[in-house]
Amino acid sequence: MKFNYSFIKKTFLLAVSLLLVSASLSMAQDDQKMTKKQKKAQEKKEQQKQDARKAEIEGRKRHMQLQDKETRKRMKKNRKKGSKYVSSKPRFIDKLLAPFK
Repeated sequence: MKFNYSFIKKTFLLAVSLLLVSASLSMAQDDQKMTKKQKKAQEKKEQQKQDARKAEIEGRKRHMQLQDKETRKRMKKNRKKGSKYVSSKPRFIDKLLAPFK
């Protein structure tokens, strides 16, 4: 009785590759699932960020309201003057290091 070793070899390789692919797919799905606690924590963190941003904006408005008219004019003038000299383009070093961030 003669065995066809190439057929056995191909079948074994196919079975191993299917096993590896199915294992990798099942692991990939585990990473995407979030528990309820994790979702709540994520939502809470986002809410805190929004609240902090709102508080910052309100603080800036309050600070401006506390100033007299001349001071507000000076602040506005200096803000415009400063924005003229500050470039909105990313710096060269930031472009270079962007892939590593």
